[in-house]
Amino acid sequence: MYFGILLATGVFFIFISFTMFLPIMVLMPQKFAICFTLGCIFIIGSFFALKGPHNQLTDMTSKERLPFTVGFIGSMVGTLYV
Repeated sequence: MYFGILLATGVFFIFISFTMFLPIMVLMPQKFAICFTLGCIFIIGSFFALKGPHNQLTDMTSKERLPFTVGFIGSMVGTLYV
């Protein structure tokens, strides 16, 4: 149940970021960045709810996936910082 709620919320935020804020991104880029990042966080959170926090974290920090995890989290933090 938590997986569905978090996934739906994440998809909603990404949908809002593309439909409402992408056309006016030149004027208000921070609104697009916040909505898109929140959507990504909720979608990742849904997989934490589905697999369990320990299993998901172990999977994300495995040797072959660690560079992608660091890049994804780094890009989200960099987007919010800028």
